[in-house]
Formats: sequence, C-alpha cells, structure tokens
Amino acid sequence: MASNVVGPKAEASRAVLTTVSRNTRMDEILAIIERDGGVIVEDMIDPETLRRLNAELDESIASTPPGSRTDELLWKTFHGQRTVRFTRIAARSKTFVELLLHPTMLAWADHALLPSCGSYWLNTGQMMVIGPGEPSQMLHRDNANWPFFSQFGPKAPEVTVSCMFALNDFTDEVGATRVIPGSHLWPDYNVDGHQSQTVGAVMKAGSGLMYSGRVIHGAGANRTADQFRRGLHVSYVLGWLTPEEASPLGVPWEIVRKLPKKAHRLLGYESYDPAPHYGGRLWLVDFEDAAKIYR
Repeated sequence: MASNVVGPKAEASRAVLTTVSRNTRMDEILAIIERDGGVIVEDMIDPETLRRLNAELDESIASTPPGSRTDELLWKTFHGQRTVRFTRIAARSKTFVELLLHPTMLAWADHALLPSCGSYWLNTGQMMVIGPGEPSQMLHRDNANWPFFSQFGPKAPEVTVSCMFALNDFTDEVGATRVIPGSHLWPDYNVDGHQSQTVGAVMKAGSGLMYSGRVIHGAGANRTADQFRRGLHVSYVLGWLTPEEASPLGVPWEIVRKLPKKAHRLLGYESYDPAPHYGGRLWLVDFEDAAKIYR
C-alpha cells in the first residue's frame, strides 16, 4: 500500500484531469488515458438510469454499517471507518447491468485487455459511500492486487481497467477520488506518491472517472458535516487472473440467467478460453465450459 514517497516524476504530473463529453471519439479517450492514466467522461449515465440506480441501492446503503468487517488494521484503514462499502451489485440492482455492459467501458476493456488474453471478466462492482469526517484513503494502484506485475513498472501489461461512476456530485469537499495523473508512467512502481501530488476527480452525478489499473489514486477526504459521496466502482480484469469479487458466490444464477449473454462471462458463469492466444482453458467443470451447467 501507500508509502507516501514522492514519485520521481512528480514534477511532470498534470495539474488537472481532462474532462470530455460522452460523445467524444473513443480513440481520443484512449489517447488521454494513455497520456494521463485517467479521464473524466461526462454523462456516462443518463438521468433516468441514475435515478433507478440510486433508488435500487438506497436500502443496501442504509442497512450496511460503515467500516471494514475485518480486524486487520491495514484493511480497516484502507476501507475507512466512515465509508459504507458493499459488492454483489448485480443482485441488488436490476439497473446495474447497464453499467456492467456500458459500451464505453467495454470498448476500453477490449482495447486494453484483449490483446493479451482471450477475454476478461468483472473484477468487482463496488459501492463506496464516503461519510462525513472520513479522511483521505491511502494512495494505491489497483494492479497491486496482482503484485507480480509491479516489478515491470510502466512496461507491465494493463491487467485491470476501472471506472468510478458518480451517483451524486463529486466535489473536493465531499471526497472526490484523488489521482496522480501521469503516475502510470513512473519507472518505479514501489513508489506510491503523496497526497500533495493528487488532483480531485470533480464531476457531476452521472459522470465517470475511467482510469488505468496502473495509475495512483485513492478516495478523497470528506470534509463536510452531513454530506455523503456515492461512488460506484466497476472494473474488469484479465480473464486468466482471479478477480477481487467472487461474483458467482454473490449473484445467483436465477438473476444472471435473465441478463444478456455477455454478462454471463463477466459474472463468472462461463469459462475462460484463451483463443486466439496460447494458454489453457480455465474455470472449468469436469473439463467443460461452466456455461454448459447453466444452459
């Protein structure tokens, strides 16, 4: 996790995160991510979808206690004691599939992940509601979940891509995600940077912060007395890596079977086939595709 050591290229970090409209060409979005490590895309969620998402998640937000369910100090600190976190979003919200299959996110995942594998799947769909008084989260890179890749620094392949969807307005005061633009290009991935190098992903509700698994980031501090920041994180990971969330254990087939076929693989109800790349088939049942059990 974060060492709060200033990165060797701190002086080269951009002062702001670039914000683009939802109609921006995909090649332009990809170019910004490759340059900065992340980009804010406005209006990724339309107002009606946003309304349904918030309504469907209200009960889970109200009934989930803040803080970590572990006694380990590292995770208690990382998760925050005033932040409500939960997964299994596909089981809690019918509307979530629209984010799971968001065309902009899928286009980015196809570009970033498919060149090195046959497919990808959901790493995690995670609600993060930051409460008043929560300090800033320790800075980190998401690809540190698979630490083997850290040794390669910026030469490592992209293994995970993410989007933080704003379900209400993200301001610096309420805890907008903090990012160090350009940190995905630092030569030493053992360096995690310092809060003074970060910029806030300030954006309106419905917007999304699309960011590389290699860029340094963390939740911002909520300095308000009575406001909550609602963020919904969606990330994909290479199909031959273990995801953060065990989706088939949290989202039953009775729900998944009603979703589009693309969602079946993303949620772990189909096996991994590396074709056209080399490698073995994974996530099998009696050497067969898991999908055969559920169809």
